[in-house]
Amino acid sequence: MNATVNARCMHVYLLDPPDKGGGTASVSGSLVEETNGNSGQTRPVVNAPVYLADARDGCYIAAGLTGDKGFFSFIHLLTGEYCLKVEHKGSVRCDEGARLKIDTDGLHFDVIARLGRRRMTTSITGIRPAAYLNPLDHAISFDPNPSLDGKLNLTLKDSFKRLKLEITDLSGWIVRTMDLDEIQAGYTNAVDLEDLEKGTYLLEISTGMDRLSKQLVLQ
Repeated sequence: MNATVNARCMHVYLLDPPDKGGGTASVSGSLVEETNGNSGQTRPVVNAPVYLADARDGCYIAAGLTGDKGFFSFIHLLTGEYCLKVEHKGSVRCDEGARLKIDTDGLHFDVIARLGRRRMTTSITGIRPAAYLNPLDHAISFDPNPSLDGKLNLTLKDSFKRLKLEITDLSGWIVRTMDLDEIQAGYTNAVDLEDLEKGTYLLEISTGMDRLSKQLVLQ
């Protein structure tokens, strides 16, 4: 099952050890809460920290913020069991955490968490199976990565009508955008990021149909 998230989500990676990241699975969902005095009516919880932990040892693997419609997404996951936790008003609570099992099949999850007097619902709207291979991963490359001088080469192996690239830092600030139209296979472009500080950045690539996120490292 391919999950589509229309709202912009920020991804912040805390840990990426070899045995915890680097897979092709992803989890996406949304976070909403009941409005005061209106049972059954909800509103999105925006800019709420969401954490993903390994269910075996409780170690955090990734964290991010919900987008403008409460959406969130975690990518590059391996198969296994994870615990999803959300932070609300300074407290990380979700009962004992939502347990997610990712295998080669897509599944749906709905998790209810009681936070104070309000009920907050974390809905896992889609799990992209680990067997899924994003076509953009093959069609687009940024090299070298890591980059020692802040210069990378963008290479496209396929043709695209429209391509949008967005680079954000780990706090979610957009530091560079590129919009390309009617580009042919074999297109190359030198991208200069020398003005950015050394560190890890997130590259989000969108064609309107497919979306891909990659880490860029400037050393």
